[in-house]
Amino acid sequence: MRFLRLTLLIAALSIALSGALSGALSGVAFAEALGVRVLVLPFDLHSSTDVSALRRRVMEAVASSLDGAGAEVAGIEEIKRLVLKEGVRSFGEERALEVSSGVKADFAVLGSLTALGGTMSVDMRVFDLKDRTTIAFFSASSRSEADLVERLKAAGPKMGEKMASTIKGRPVVRTGTVDKVLVSGNRRVDSTAITKKLTSRAGEPFSPDNVREDIRAIYSMGYFDDVSADLSEGAGGKILTYTVKEMPFIKKIEFKGNSEVKEDKIREELTLRENTVLDRTLLAENAERIRALYEDEGYYTASITPEVRSDGVEAAVVFNIAEGEPVKVKRITVIGNSAFSGGEIKDVMNTSEAGPFSFITQSGRFNELIFSNDLSLIAGHYFDNGYIKADILDSRVLLSDDKKWFYITIALSEGQRYRVGSVDVEGDILTAKKDLMEKIRIRKGDVFSRSKLSRDIEAVADVYGEKGYAFADVKPVTRINEEDKTVDITLSIAKNELTYIERIDITGNTRTRDKVIRREVEVEEGGIFSSTALKRSRNNLRRIGYFEDVRITQTRGSTEDRVKLNVDVLERPTGSLSLGMGYSSVDKLIATASIAQSNFMGTGLKLDLSGTVSASSSRYVLGFTEPWLFDKPISAGFDIYNTEKDYPDFKIRKNGFDLRGGFPVVDRYTRGFLTYKYERAEIFDVAATASSEIKEQEGTSKDSSVKGTLRRDTRDDAFFPSEGSVLVLSTEFAGGPLGGTNYFIKYEGEAVHYFPLPWDTTFSLHGSLGYVQGYSGRTVPLYEKYFLGGINSVRGFETRSISPKDPATGNFLGGNTMMVFNAEFVFPLYAKQNIKGVAFLDAGNSYKGHIDLGDIRTGAGFGVRWFSPMGPLRLELGFNLNRREGESSQEWDFTIGTAF
Repeated sequence: MRFLRLTLLIAALSIALSGALSGALSGVAFAEALGVRVLVLPFDLHSSTDVSALRRRVMEAVASSLDGAGAEVAGIEEIKRLVLKEGVRSFGEERALEVSSGVKADFAVLGSLTALGGTMSVDMRVFDLKDRTTIAFFSASSRSEADLVERLKAAGPKMGEKMASTIKGRPVVRTGTVDKVLVSGNRRVDSTAITKKLTSRAGEPFSPDNVREDIRAIYSMGYFDDVSADLSEGAGGKILTYTVKEMPFIKKIEFKGNSEVKEDKIREELTLRENTVLDRTLLAENAERIRALYEDEGYYTASITPEVRSDGVEAAVVFNIAEGEPVKVKRITVIGNSAFSGGEIKDVMNTSEAGPFSFITQSGRFNELIFSNDLSLIAGHYFDNGYIKADILDSRVLLSDDKKWFYITIALSEGQRYRVGSVDVEGDILTAKKDLMEKIRIRKGDVFSRSKLSRDIEAVADVYGEKGYAFADVKPVTRINEEDKTVDITLSIAKNELTYIERIDITGNTRTRDKVIRREVEVEEGGIFSSTALKRSRNNLRRIGYFEDVRITQTRGSTEDRVKLNVDVLERPTGSLSLGMGYSSVDKLIATASIAQSNFMGTGLKLDLSGTVSASSSRYVLGFTEPWLFDKPISAGFDIYNTEKDYPDFKIRKNGFDLRGGFPVVDRYTRGFLTYKYERAEIFDVAATASSEIKEQEGTSKDSSVKGTLRRDTRDDAFFPSEGSVLVLSTEFAGGPLGGTNYFIKYEGEAVHYFPLPWDTTFSLHGSLGYVQGYSGRTVPLYEKYFLGGINSVRGFETRSISPKDPATGNFLGGNTMMVFNAEFVFPLYAKQNIKGVAFLDAGNSYKGHIDLGDIRTGAGFGVRWFSPMGPLRLELGFNLNRREGESSQEWDFTIGTAF
């Protein structure tokens, strides 16, 4: 077969060389004037693959180049005869002398072609057939076939010059010793640094093998785009010259043709950098990186062509991008399924078929990694529904002929459904066996579920982890009963060594000080390991609001009974300029602004300077809180404020301050707070048509009160909790021995609980009650009564619009009793951006007397929540479910910069 390929090569070469090739290169004509005749003999091949076609192109380039330089390519017919009739497969110096005797050639070009590891190189030498010596040596190497051919074409004029000068200088007696070794073409790299890499030396015999190794050594320096060697005859002897072309410096990297993928995103993928030496291998790798990025975006037909524009010293690299059209999934076909419909299986997958609104929803995009994970999700779905022998037999992703669509086929084998047989535990039982069994939720007769079994294993492991056995091993041992299609499950437990904490490392914090983090961690170095304490520690850190993500991992310590903990945090901005906007019939357009720092200088101190301005109100607050006074879990702080608000029938102005203190009661989750408040309030500009209750409160009054609060907070996150609860009970006492003109007592209670649900969703229930009463014959101030409606109570109603009214004037008077109930379902919209959607149902009312369950105002709606760079954002639309005369049917609410 190789002989046949060689035969075809020579036949093709003879046709190429017998044509008119003059003009292929703009060479000189001096060789033709001297009557130079050249043999171009078939090159030797060194490759593990078939490179016959490449050899044909290489030899055509050499012959064409010589012809263009003025030499006559001779011996074509004789070479054909030797190959085709005599079966000659290798051509060396002796064969060249044999051929030249009949065709009277002066020189022969001998060479070899090597293709290894993606790099192609050609070594050539010009053999003087008269003196039987090599007069010139040429070498070229490249990863590009086209580039290699162009370099060989450029060698033709040099070979012509060498042959011409040899003929002119033939009277000179030559030896085989190199008299001088030179380096030329280098600008930035010192010649000495290059000659140190060479094995060829002056005064030593010339060796083509040494020259070949020298060229590779110079290439390996990484500074050169081209290296060639030239052997010439000088007046004093042979001169071996290595000519180098230095790699240019990259001054600019540009992109052309990209419209669907932004330049910033492309640059993130690059490892090629400006102001570095051009590396062509790295250039090719970066083109492939960009192509892979386009594949991830669904552009599987995109092509990337790198272009280098260089003046020899500096270069501009241009990635020419042909994006093509995005390839989307046209159809997903599931075969072999009977337990679940094709639609049910598709719902499990992240890969989906393209829909009519795919340009918005991004449906139909294909990503190989995501699809591979989809196959695991499908198998997991079967395993979680009792099909323990389900298998993905095959999956095919076919590209349509027009390269616009993917067609996916998934072949399944379901098997039969299995249920749970017996359930047991064995091994190292620390507690009563029944206590462990209570942790196991899967029961006999249930459909077998791998995920439920995994949760049970984790629950049992947590029991041991809570007692200090960090590396307790809980292995499920299953036995399949084919007769009744059940699976007996036994959890085999090995508690291993009691584990102590060797070290706690804090990582990821660039602003927050270590001690602020460590004081929230409920384990300490040298103490016994506790998985429950670690979970609480993670929740503590997420609850303080400084971190976007908290991960606590464990690794083995220096001995079997030691563990190292790493607390890795991802900080979120804690200093912000927060803004808020809203609209109501009372306040019209509302604008809020605040400058806040909840983690000042990384110490945990909270500073707040905020203002709210609208067409009818203003509020300014300066606040300070130290959450850990003297490094103890005691908080202290104060607020100074000034507010003014216009209502349709009166205006109110308040200013004052409060002093706050907090302390743990039972544990760090249950805290008590005491707040002293002194406030001066003035009601003025009361309308003549206002209610008599409002007129009676016109003038200035003073509040001097103490408020006691008991708060228990077990949420796992400050802004987007998924589990835990908050319970708050408070009593505020004003007047009497505390002074002031207002005497009242206010009782309030609030509770919210969060329920984690599948697919990163959360359901929560919230309720609050309040009651305020005056004493010693004093009435409750208007501004201490309850007015509901709006984003923080019952949505779908205007702010403060749920309240008892004066039947004569229609003024809102506020209630002394209130009740609010909220139910919310929160779900992810864009997980990467932490954008969530919410659906809600609200109910409540404000009463003048007792709570009347027959008089409840209700609203429902939906919205979007996002922890934006400016703080938590809420945009919600509520609908009034029992609209009354004069009320709107819906209300938009928007806030940013305040906690949900």
